[in-house]
Amino acid sequence: MRYKPKDHTLKNGVLCHLRSPLPADAAAILHLMKATSDETDFMARYSDEITMPTLREEKFLESTLSSPADLMICAVVDGTIIANAGLSPIAQRERYRHRVTFGISIRKEYWGLGIGSLLLSAIITCAGEMGLEMIELEVVCENKRAIALYEKHGFRIYGTRPHSFKYRDGSYADEHLMLLDL
Repeated sequence: MRYKPKDHTLKNGVLCHLRSPLPADAAAILHLMKATSDETDFMARYSDEITMPTLREEKFLESTLSSPADLMICAVVDGTIIANAGLSPIAQRERYRHRVTFGISIRKEYWGLGIGSLLLSAIITCAGEMGLEMIELEVVCENKRAIALYEKHGFRIYGTRPHSFKYRDGSYADEHLMLLDL
C-alpha cells in the first residue's frame, strides 16, 4: 500500500514529512536500519547482520508499494530519512489475513519529538483502511519508552517470551507480546 504523504511539525518546531519509501530510497533505508541497530540494544538485529544489497532492497520497496497487505511509512527531516515503520502480514494464508506485525525504528537523536506517535497513528489509520483487525508486535521488556508509546495508542500486553533475545555477550532479554484490536 502506498501512504498519502503528510507534513507535520515536531515538538521542536522542525517539519517532518511522512511518506512511503520509494525504491530510490533503498540505500537510505538500509543506512537507517544499520544506524538504529547500532544506537540501541532493543532492535532485533545487529548492524553487521544487515547485508541486503541495495538492488534487493529496491525490489522489496517496490513490492511493498504495490502490495495490498504491506505498508511502510518513513519520516523525513531536512531531506534525510530518520525513521521508518511498517506492517507485514503474519502469514500469506487466508486465516491470517486479518493480522499484521508492526515494526518501527527511529534515529536516537530524534527520540522524544513525537515521531513515534506520528508514525504509529498513521500506521493504525492505514491498517483500518486496509480492513485489518489486529496489529501485533514484540518489544523488549526493558524498552519502557516504546511500551508507553504502544499503550498510549491502545496496544496491550498479552504475553511475555523469556530469553527472546540472546546478546553476543551471552546475556538475554525478555520480550512482551503486544497487540491492538482495530
